[in-house]
Amino acid sequence: MNVYDFDNTIYDGESIVDFFLFCLKKDLKLIRYLPRIIFILIKYKLNLVKIETITSFVEKFSYNFFEDNKTDYNKLAIEFWKKNSKKLKQEFLENLKSDDLIITGCPNFLIKHIKDKLKAKNIICTIFNLETKKLEFLCFGKNKVKIYKEKYGNKKINKFYTDSLADIPFMELSNEVYLVKNNTVKKIDKTQYIK
Repeated sequence: MNVYDFDNTIYDGESIVDFFLFCLKKDLKLIRYLPRIIFILIKYKLNLVKIETITSFVEKFSYNFFEDNKTDYNKLAIEFWKKNSKKLKQEFLENLKSDDLIITGCPNFLIKHIKDKLKAKNIICTIFNLETKKLEFLCFGKNKVKIYKEKYGNKKINKFYTDSLADIPFMELSNEVYLVKNNTVKKIDKTQYIK
């Protein structure tokens, strides 16, 4: 089995950030969230933030965001993908097999509306409950390893594709690791990153 991250790997960009910007164009009041999002995203990209900090931020942000905006997010997600599905990288879509796994921080209400374009039937993602406006599971860092082991036990991963060193905990489960930067895919020596 091969495992793929979604954002900046299969999808060209951060889907949840693109979704936020998509929503922002419809409701300019959301701009108040932008500075904090940019700050936490930079720290995440530099691998300078702990999972507890990300979880706390996402819990507070998502509750406020969904509470402030009485919107049908499933309908908005469908509209978002009509515009943004072109950002799915064809070379990855062509290589995906049905028994591969996509593991992503992208939320369930967003990824479920693009599943039909992804060949992999196995997807693990962040879970938001839109009714309670609560984060139920953040698929990030060590949480990815935890949920993977719960679902697949000690099943070894052949190849793991990711854009981020935040996925170092997941690299340990993989025989081969590939770092994706834009349209470049490079096999890396995971032992350089695993302590």
